[in-house]
Amino acid sequence: MFDTPKTPEQARAFLKRMGYLKKMRVLEGEEREKTLTMLRLKESTHSNNQHLWTESWQLGAVKYDHVVGDGVDDLIEITEDDI
Repeated sequence: MFDTPKTPEQARAFLKRMGYLKKMRVLEGEEREKTLTMLRLKESTHSNNQHLWTESWQLGAVKYDHVVGDGVDDLIEITEDDI
């Protein structure tokens, strides 16, 4: 199976591998517009899965995804929870 974490660092590494330390929020309104304007000045990566188009930026420890598709237009901020 797997080893039980014995230190806080091992526990954090395990939680990070499992994806439990990510905190996501959808930016809205004026904050969304200002952030998107700032992000457009930076280099981004693109992906397309035929239904959704995603433009991504990594700024330090924060990742931003602009997801656009049929009925979807979200700017998502992804950070790691600090525990």
